[in-house]
Amino acid sequence: MIVAWVVLLAAAVGSMTAFAKPLDAHITVKGLQSITTLDEVQKTFGGDDHGSGRVVFAAPKGEKLTDADAAAVATLTSKLAEVHGVASATDPFADKTAGGLSPAGRVGYISVTLDAGSPSSSTESGIRSLVSHANTAQLQVAATSGLVGQTGATSSQLPGIILALIVLLVTFGTILAAGMPLLSALIGLGTGVTAIYAATSFVSLTSVAPTLALLLGLAVGIDYSLFIVSRHRRQLLEGMDPKESLPLAVGTAGTAVFFAAMTVVIALAGLAVENLGFLTQMGLAAAFAVFVAMLVSLTLTPAFLSLAGSRILTARARRRLAAGEMKGPGRLSAGWVRVVQRRPVLFLVASLVVVGVLAAPIAGLRLGLGNDGTQPGSTTERQASDLLADGFGAGINGPLEILATYPSAATQAEAAALADKVGHTTGVAETQLAGLTGDRVLLAVVPKSGPSDEATVTLVHSLREASIARSLPGSPKLDVTGDTAVDIDISNRLADALPLYLGLIAAFAFLLMVAVFRSLLVPLKAAVTFLLSLGASLGVTVAVFQWGWLGGLFGVDPPAPLLAFLPTIVIGVLFGLSMDYEMFLVTGMREHFVHHETARGAVSTGFQQGAKVVAAAALIMIGVFGNGVVEGDSTIRPIAFALAVGIVIDAFVVRMTLVPAVLTLFGRAAWWLPAWLDRIVPNVDVEGASLHRPLRRG
Repeated sequence: MIVAWVVLLAAAVGSMTAFAKPLDAHITVKGLQSITTLDEVQKTFGGDDHGSGRVVFAAPKGEKLTDADAAAVATLTSKLAEVHGVASATDPFADKTAGGLSPAGRVGYISVTLDAGSPSSSTESGIRSLVSHANTAQLQVAATSGLVGQTGATSSQLPGIILALIVLLVTFGTILAAGMPLLSALIGLGTGVTAIYAATSFVSLTSVAPTLALLLGLAVGIDYSLFIVSRHRRQLLEGMDPKESLPLAVGTAGTAVFFAAMTVVIALAGLAVENLGFLTQMGLAAAFAVFVAMLVSLTLTPAFLSLAGSRILTARARRRLAAGEMKGPGRLSAGWVRVVQRRPVLFLVASLVVVGVLAAPIAGLRLGLGNDGTQPGSTTERQASDLLADGFGAGINGPLEILATYPSAATQAEAAALADKVGHTTGVAETQLAGLTGDRVLLAVVPKSGPSDEATVTLVHSLREASIARSLPGSPKLDVTGDTAVDIDISNRLADALPLYLGLIAAFAFLLMVAVFRSLLVPLKAAVTFLLSLGASLGVTVAVFQWGWLGGLFGVDPPAPLLAFLPTIVIGVLFGLSMDYEMFLVTGMREHFVHHETARGAVSTGFQQGAKVVAAAALIMIGVFGNGVVEGDSTIRPIAFALAVGIVIDAFVVRMTLVPAVLTLFGRAAWWLPAWLDRIVPNVDVEGASLHRPLRRG
């Protein structure tokens, strides 16, 4: 089995090396009117595939641009035009009609057109070098992302992996036991992700497609293997022979792993129902990575354990077993569950209050796709955005376009009436006639607000109101487009998709867990408590990254709407980990209840056996995602933060406090299933009752 996985990994890596093609950096969403309109504008008014951007320059605050600055700009413009990949560069001092100088005379910009749609690495490097050398104390110079791309710090996973190894060492006490979950997870992640990249040889994948697979593949890979290793070690510490323990561990913990993985796979594949191409790719890629992680944990991990034998235990533990001493449950977990069960209503209410307070900011959630103004202040694109806003108004960074289609040929008078009407709309700073041909008029609109401001979203919705078109001569059909409008529409589409996605996740989780736990209340509780964890995670993230609370502590620069993909990614990853922790804890409780322990006693015993592994798994993931908060860029940091917060809440507040309190209150009713449903639901025997039959007969 080990050789087979090594061969599979080598084949996947070889296929990726030989056949992988570059990922598509452009994210498109079919069915959005703003995108269709943008294509029509480019076809009708001579749009092309050339990229463009601005090199912005400014005098020190309180001063104006001088003749010396004009000479420096002229030199910079000529050098920019010579960069490989640049088609043209326009000096605003030489061409006054270009409109590249601010009314106050402090800020200006050079308009740069590229040969291609986006800059190549050599073009970007050349522009960055020129901008850096031109930037002086007397003339600040910066470039927009259209010329240099949006950049940020890269995040290394090494600190997170080292922390995971430390936690596993503390948990298991031996490097052999600690290394197994990590090694299994890395082999599974390597096989799954390289296979995804190899698939680009026959299908085009967007750049965001592997994102969820990377995060979730590592997370569940460690957790699934950890669950089986922990169960096997516990049975060995109870005196079971390794040859008897391993099949039982795979039959019980492995069955729980299988159903936990299937729950996550189905939920991720459910992203396809939204019919958003890049979201479907993201979900299917992540589902494949989880499936591979599950296969590795059920095959490769047992192979490692088989080779290790009793050496999976510490030398001290082996000596105790040889002397006939059995290890009892942990005192900390036993004490905690005893306290919770003594006052279950108190801990239930306290948990709900904590989660409710943390989730409250989610009511103010706003989503966006990011722009130059949401980048860190140290980047050239953010500096360019700020300078443009200072000199020309915030709206210059997020212009809109209105395409008016008339029933017959449009006239200059109708175009002027359109410009006047739109110009008097609340939130519009400037309008300009950009084109008139046949029955179509193109109007360029500069908002008063920036592309990330809520006022811009309101303006786009206002311009789309039917009342504006009805009040115009000819009653044209108005369509609002432009990059800012497209970003707003994609964000709205993603936000609208979340309720259905959450509903699918909750439904599939409920159905599968009915089969696993043979209960109605336990699956219902699992689905509801996941929503609580999700709400708290997103609520805290909104408060920190959107509102800026404690922003300095977490490197928030600037506070801005959350990335539109963030809730989807957080739902996928947090759901997988949440269901893992649910399985780790509650399957043990179910097992002891089936083996004739009282409902209250089963909750206590199952908790004591599973709490340590849940705490270890949670601490590992908190470390992995916490590292992303410290080292990640402006895109990764809020995602990693949301996941780290979500795991803290889900593992320690929900699973290890609220769940035992709720199940204690439920009593035997927690495991009740109607007789007619009991006959229909297949018996998956996750508690291993059939495997214990010889012991029970004795």
